[in-house]
Amino acid sequence: MDQQIGNLTKEEKDRKILEEQSIITGAEDIEKPPTWLINAIAKKEYKRVIKDLKNIEIVGNLDLSNLAGYCNAYAMYRKATAILAKEDLIVTKTSAQGNDYEAENPLIMIQKKYAEEMRKFASMCGLTIDSRLKAATFKLDRTEEEIEDEFGDI
Repeated sequence: MDQQIGNLTKEEKDRKILEEQSIITGAEDIEKPPTWLINAIAKKEYKRVIKDLKNIEIVGNLDLSNLAGYCNAYAMYRKATAILAKEDLIVTKTSAQGNDYEAENPLIMIQKKYAEEMRKFASMCGLTIDSRLKAATFKLDRTEEEIEDEFGDI
């Protein structure tokens, strides 16, 4: 219902609300970090984001894998970044012919990979500003429509 655009009849709105209620899941599975998170950094990030996500009520049990995926990607991004901070961005490599050449540190690609994975999971779980603003806009529109339905166009 929050993501509906356009004018709906009272019957259509009621149906949309019932549809939403039929797919809402519990949140008991997401209370604690899953045991299969990759390390302490992932667990700490899980606890940090779940606290705020539960306050805005946009995640549930079915989001567990995506939340954990985000946290694991975050932990690996942090690890790659920490290692990369101690190394040169350009490294010397040796070709198959035995010639030395300069190339980008392979850790940069690993860092980019985990940054992209974080962005993907973050968007799916409402961790990005865009996804939260979109949800907020739809919730506000819905509230305004409910007030108008109850009290008329004031």
